[in-house]
Amino acid sequence: MRTMKTFITKLMLVAVSALVAGNIACAQEKIAPKLRLSYIKHMDGAQEIKARAYSKKGKEFEPCMGVTIGFYKDADEEQLYKKQEVDHMGETTVLLSDADANAFKDSTGQYHFYAKIEKNIKYKSAEADLAVMNATISAEFKQENDSTKVLKATLMVYDAATKKMIPGASMPLKCGVKRALCLLPVGKDLNNTNELGQIELSFPNDIPGDKDGNLIVVVKLDEDDNYGTVQYEKSVKWGVPLLHSDNPLASRSLIGSRNNAPWFMVVVISSILIAIWGYLCYIVSGLYKISKLGHSGT
Repeated sequence: MRTMKTFITKLMLVAVSALVAGNIACAQEKIAPKLRLSYIKHMDGAQEIKARAYSKKGKEFEPCMGVTIGFYKDADEEQLYKKQEVDHMGETTVLLSDADANAFKDSTGQYHFYAKIEKNIKYKSAEADLAVMNATISAEFKQENDSTKVLKATLMVYDAATKKMIPGASMPLKCGVKRALCLLPVGKDLNNTNELGQIELSFPNDIPGDKDGNLIVVVKLDEDDNYGTVQYEKSVKWGVPLLHSDNPLASRSLIGSRNNAPWFMVVVISSILIAIWGYLCYIVSGLYKISKLGHSGT
């Protein structure tokens, strides 16, 4: 009987604790997040809508984690396109084909994207929209002789008044060579187009390429208010071939690959690992002998 009373008492305490914890959680104010959308068009046909959810904590901004973002074709949120959960950076990306992107286009030729953070136990809801027009980038690569290489790029933008593509005059384009972590600039940081929407740059002759001298050249309109980001990429054989003997990554050095580490590091690290594993084996062997002696003693 006493055991039953004790059990009922504990059960009541657990229920009261859960109720109090629930009331405290409800009393806590939810965080008001912010949502930012950006558009990227790749000239190979791929298009992206990137969403970033974040909140302000003091003077710092931190990502919203564990939230789901819904992407819609209309402002009334009646035509859902896709729902996706953000990553640890509070970001998610929706990939669009040309056909998918056309579903977001209105009669004026403008693309409208709508997104909403779905509210949960920690965050309130938040909305964002983005409107962009179509733009394209094309490029020509001319090599007049062994030492003169010219890059000519053309930007065309959609004009709502004429409903035609026209030259994007006096607009900044970034040009560079794609590297692992960044874009190696070619020309100025920003190269403004002329009245024909064109820029023309002399391409350097000393940029290292791969073993065949190939470079990935990038021309882009970066985060424009009206057109978003438009990016053109092409592999061209305008680099200096990276020969094995001239490649610092191919030699045994501190900046080399894992397979080309300096010999002294290989010897030292291998010796340390052998010593550690040897000591561990010695300990395991000793424990086994002690256990065996204990069993034999019984």
